[in-house]
Amino acid sequence: MSDDSKLKGIFGCGLLMGLADAVPGVSGGTIALILGIYDKLLNFLSECVSFIKQGFPKESRRKFLEALNFLIPLALGMFFSYYLVTKVLVGSDSSPGLLMQKDTAPYIYSFFFGLVFISIREPWYFVSNPSTNNYFLVLLGIILVFLYTRHPIENTSRTLLVLSGLLALTAMLLPGVSGALVLLTLGLYDEIVGYVHNMDIVPLMYFFLGGLISLFTFVPFMNRMLNVHKELTMSILTGLMIGSLITLWPWKESYDKGSLPVNLPLGQLLDEFNYISIFLAILAFVFGIFSSYGLKYFEYKLEN
Repeated sequence: MSDDSKLKGIFGCGLLMGLADAVPGVSGGTIALILGIYDKLLNFLSECVSFIKQGFPKESRRKFLEALNFLIPLALGMFFSYYLVTKVLVGSDSSPGLLMQKDTAPYIYSFFFGLVFISIREPWYFVSNPSTNNYFLVLLGIILVFLYTRHPIENTSRTLLVLSGLLALTAMLLPGVSGALVLLTLGLYDEIVGYVHNMDIVPLMYFFLGGLISLFTFVPFMNRMLNVHKELTMSILTGLMIGSLITLWPWKESYDKGSLPVNLPLGQLLDEFNYISIFLAILAFVFGIFSSYGLKYFEYKLEN
């Protein structure tokens, strides 16, 4: 593959990751894992962090530039996609987006439910000989997401912009944990989306400061875990992906802004949704499953 094609491929990965990060319940890390670039992403981020921490050593300059050649088009794709997708999915108070409307939101959630459901095998593939420890970590990952979604953090203060940036970026890099969901539980999802759309630089600077803190603390730790304890790390990532299905359940009591949606049990579906709507959501689920194969083909083209 030519350098130009590789850059386009990386930019395309960024578009897909940005799309995922815009949806509460879906993680850009999950898409990176499905696309087969998760290890590379963390490795290049760690290279950049180490280069800065070591005072820009000349002997590491080549690796640093190589990392930037990957990270810059990826970041541009993520921002471009996130900006456009949140316009469509979130919208405004006068014109709610597709993710905020009962008539369309179930199909979007259902699509991602199918995509994540079939992709659970991706991190588990790296666990060659599952042991009790591996299964325990899978269960731990599921429980962490369950507890997180059942006990969201209540906050209405803008003073936690830095903390929200730290938590959101960490979550974006963890498959199964959604950065958008973190912002939603903090009560800042709509607010941050608004800052991005309006290009409000000052609050975004505080938010990205939190992201930088995460970059210099969480990324080196996660990269080390993947290099030293890959199978155990992939086990807990598998659990986080399974747990994320809780937040991606298509049928919810409400799809309003500013709150964490509560899932509807199966017994109440027909009270809120008709047969046609449920059938279309199931079709979206199947489409999400088949889309995973499209992503795998995209991964193959990127590598070749």
